[in-house]
Amino acid sequence: MTTLSTMLEVDGLRFIEPDYASLVNNGEPAVLICEAEPIQNGAKILIDEDENPLLLAVKTASGWRATSWLFRGPVSGELALFEAADGEIYQEMRNDVEDACRAHFAEILRQEIPPAGDDLPADRIEKVRDLIHELWGTSISGTALDACAGSGIGSMILREMGARPIAYDNDPELLSLGLVSGRLYSEGTACIDAKIASAYLPDAEYGVGIMFGQIYPYTQDVWKPIVEELAGITGKTLITVATENEAHWVKEWAEGVGKTLDIVENERDPIYDRWVCVG
Repeated sequence: MTTLSTMLEVDGLRFIEPDYASLVNNGEPAVLICEAEPIQNGAKILIDEDENPLLLAVKTASGWRATSWLFRGPVSGELALFEAADGEIYQEMRNDVEDACRAHFAEILRQEIPPAGDDLPADRIEKVRDLIHELWGTSISGTALDACAGSGIGSMILREMGARPIAYDNDPELLSLGLVSGRLYSEGTACIDAKIASAYLPDAEYGVGIMFGQIYPYTQDVWKPIVEELAGITGKTLITVATENEAHWVKEWAEGVGKTLDIVENERDPIYDRWVCVG
């Protein structure tokens, strides 16, 4: 995979945003690169195939600093920096830039966050693989979202089947485990809030949520938007839960965004994935 530094022909690149989640500001004032540190003579903009601006990098005393425009537009002060520096324009496919941006922050996470301990039962991966194969077959293609991915067993299986998985979770220790174990790839990993997944992620052909829960009446306000987001931006959706009550809640929430899910009992695993919502 081509890195952002390679795309822009620079040696090293640091973002002013501290993590991938910060690329969407949710109405908060953006941290602007023109306020970060003194700029030297050098600036580069990355645009996509439709000439939409995606990223700005400027030369500073400490090296190249960048800010993402993937999920916000440039402001006049940032454009003025580029124009004053007589900057250069580079062009890449948006999908490639999104992959490279996720990879940039995922690699920081992998290097800086100690991974969680791996406590998966020995037969867990095979049980999940067998379940997904039964419901979707052994071969799929296209983008597949892995919601609340943990250490990435869903992503690993989806990749084996031929899909391009993007895993997301708000637990950096579990994502770090997935990255160091090889179950997750950096370009397909995002540490974000699953309740606002559509702000960061594309619509996808497939989406899985392996072992959502536990879902209780007092945690429904957490899980309902997670289910709605995943069901709303995926063509085919598969979510596993531990209890039948949880399955009916998931089905109801998915129906609220126009997705019909069938409830199937899965006798392979009486603890983690006993009930499956699929459609």
